[in-house]
Amino acid sequence: MIVRSIAGGVEALAPAKLNLFLEVPRRRPDGYHEVESLMVAVDLFDELTFRDDESGTIALECDDPGLPVDGRNLVVKAAMALKSTAGVRAGARIALKKAIPAQAGLAGGSSDAAATLRALDRLWNLDAPPGRLAELAGGIGSDVAFFLNGPAAVCRGRGELVEPVSLPSPLTFVLVAPRVGLVTADVYRRLTPPESPRSIGPVLDALALGSPEALGRSLFNRLQPVAEAIRPELVSARDALAGLSPHLCGSLMSGSGSAYFGLAQDVEAAERAADVLKPLGLGSVRVVTCGP
Repeated sequence: MIVRSIAGGVEALAPAKLNLFLEVPRRRPDGYHEVESLMVAVDLFDELTFRDDESGTIALECDDPGLPVDGRNLVVKAAMALKSTAGVRAGARIALKKAIPAQAGLAGGSSDAAATLRALDRLWNLDAPPGRLAELAGGIGSDVAFFLNGPAAVCRGRGELVEPVSLPSPLTFVLVAPRVGLVTADVYRRLTPPESPRSIGPVLDALALGSPEALGRSLFNRLQPVAEAIRPELVSARDALAGLSPHLCGSLMSGSGSAYFGLAQDVEAAERAADVLKPLGLGSVRVVTCGP
């Protein structure tokens, strides 16, 4: 996440995330699912600008007409939560320019919410301690807290318990975002938690080695088969990525889908893979990276 002051306000770049590992050990008594995930932030950004509104109103405009701009949007929810908690009288005019596809498992909405907390903390001169923002983030959405801690972290609980991990070297991916989306709740609703959950240990060991080959062999997503059962047309993207060895070291669906990514040895290999994928009509294809 990048937050910087601009003339008359604050600008934020909110990154997408990828799940390199996602296990769902059980369903909790509160109805949520327990998760254990290794997540990384990548350089695909939504852009947000924030300006003071002396009337006290929180007003959001967005260049995607399909997204709500009222309290259903996590940006507004985050702004209202911070305003209420901090006792701020001022408001904010927020402009959101979307680049992260919705319903793709890339957590654009959660990232936008985290960027809102950071940006309004600066705009309103609150200087809130990190723990206070993290507490607010956990109440807004499951993935929001991750974006306050990137670029890489293990997330547990509902996703709000975040343990940052070191990233020894940059990671490069080719990202495929199909035109169809998936509703996260629908995917979790159809999931049967495993009797023997998979350990996150191997993927963390591979990450620490700094070896794309080892990391590619350790990629795992418990939700992927469920998502593909809901949307069988996504299998074509999965198979196209799986067939791109040796350009790619491994591939996976991110989160609850519908986006897939392939892990490449370097930027050149990712660009070669993207050149193969773009003519196939699978959706948008781009190369993204995650830096230390």
